[in-house]
Amino acid sequence: MGTDAVPPSRRERWSIASITAAFALLLMIWALVTPMFQAPDELPHTDAAIAVASGTGWPAPGDLRASNAIQAAKAEAPTVPPSQRTTWAQMLRDHPGTSDGVNQMTQHPPTYYALAAGVLHLVHYEDLRWDLVVMTLRLLDVVLVAPLPLLVWASARRLTRSPRVALVAATAVFAVPQLAQIASSVTNDAPVILLGALVTWLVVRVLTGDRSWRTVIGTGLALGALVAMKATGFPAIPFVAVGMLVAPAGQMRLRGRVLRGRVLRTLVALAIGAAASGWWWVRNLVVFHTLQPNGLARAWTASPWPDGDTGPDPGYFLGSEWDSLTTSFWGKFGLLAYPLDGMVVLVLTVVALVAVLAALLLRSQYRQPSAVLLVFPVVAGLLLLANNWASYERLHRITGSQGRYFFVALGALVLVAALGSLRFLPVPARRVGGRIVAVGAPVMALYGLSVAYRGFYEGFALDVTRAGLARLADTAPLGGTTLGVLAVLLAVVGGVAVVRVWLACGPVRGLPGADAPAHQEGRRPDVASG
Repeated sequence: MGTDAVPPSRRERWSIASITAAFALLLMIWALVTPMFQAPDELPHTDAAIAVASGTGWPAPGDLRASNAIQAAKAEAPTVPPSQRTTWAQMLRDHPGTSDGVNQMTQHPPTYYALAAGVLHLVHYEDLRWDLVVMTLRLLDVVLVAPLPLLVWASARRLTRSPRVALVAATAVFAVPQLAQIASSVTNDAPVILLGALVTWLVVRVLTGDRSWRTVIGTGLALGALVAMKATGFPAIPFVAVGMLVAPAGQMRLRGRVLRGRVLRTLVALAIGAAASGWWWVRNLVVFHTLQPNGLARAWTASPWPDGDTGPDPGYFLGSEWDSLTTSFWGKFGLLAYPLDGMVVLVLTVVALVAVLAALLLRSQYRQPSAVLLVFPVVAGLLLLANNWASYERLHRITGSQGRYFFVALGALVLVAALGSLRFLPVPARRVGGRIVAVGAPVMALYGLSVAYRGFYEGFALDVTRAGLARLADTAPLGGTTLGVLAVLLAVVGGVAVVRVWLACGPVRGLPGADAPAHQEGRRPDVASG
């Protein structure tokens, strides 16, 4: 079984602990700063979770109606202070029944919503103010996504055997502000993000020589849990298959035996995944004759083609997809209303693509693991484009262009970018690059938070005014004091994390493996000793 070159030191463990804690605090602040139902699809996700908690069940796609109570909560959220908001039970009494609006979330498996409903029952949600019901679900998602830096660190350390690279890779997740807003809202993307990173870590273990059945079974279970959450988990299936099939042979020398071992492990992992989640998708095929029914199919109607067009325009489609996906990947906050500056998005996208292409195209021992890791986001992108093109042909307008659908493979993308940087940059430049990430990624996180704050509370003006801060304090479910305490904690813990990563990027004495030692010591990182 592959192992890290050097076990994590106490200093390294404290460093990754501070990074993970800072990430969790950042998510908690986002959960307070984002106004109620002002994250993508948060209202229908919340309504669906409450529907399961109340015993409504899981109707066919398009048959679940939005409750009048959730619509009333949305209407009063901008104007009614938290202290005057009623309990969810009172909201139901005041606004019984359902509206004509369709809640499309029953197009997904009920797995996430059953989990959310269980948490709601634990806190006796009907006795809570309605905004605290939403906050409970937001904090559930914070808990689910908070381990992401830890999983990225473990994956990068296993793959490169470099504590320095692993800490920098973990810090890089702060550079995607949209991730923080999505992960702190009510959404079934939260467990998808976590499980996608978990599957990536397990595949990395396989790529670095772990042939244990424990890892094979764990990979199958993680894959099954991921696909049981949402169809955006499907790209993990070919990713796991490819990772298992190209895994190093270790001490097995006979070609036939190696092939049989790889195929057997691949089939076992996929079979476990299918057993854990296949029931839902088979049911869809039998009942609806499609894997993923559209919960809004009856509500959406085709628009006329724009003037002069008689059919879909591939050039317009690709240009629109590029603009929408890149912006909403890095940061387009609220209900996709408040984007990051276009030049910031362009620079981040170009830098990331250069690093990814370097990992894939430049000859090195990292090329094969990079190619395997890229299967995950590439398949996700192809499926997304195919779905959006079909929608464009059917509705004559482009829908579903949201970069958050790549977050299932975010761990793989960060790893490939890290591997590309190792290959592209000489050793001294790696230290500089690591320190740029150590400072730049947290700065990006704060910049994204500032853009969202200005959009929500300052009319997107550049100023931070007393009136805007008062609006934030008056509408935050847990109050301005709680938000202030979390901000101070983030400043302290985040500052410690930045300093630790900055110092880790300097010369390391007596610590082999600080700068991608696998190639310096003449060992392939993807073929660990048995």
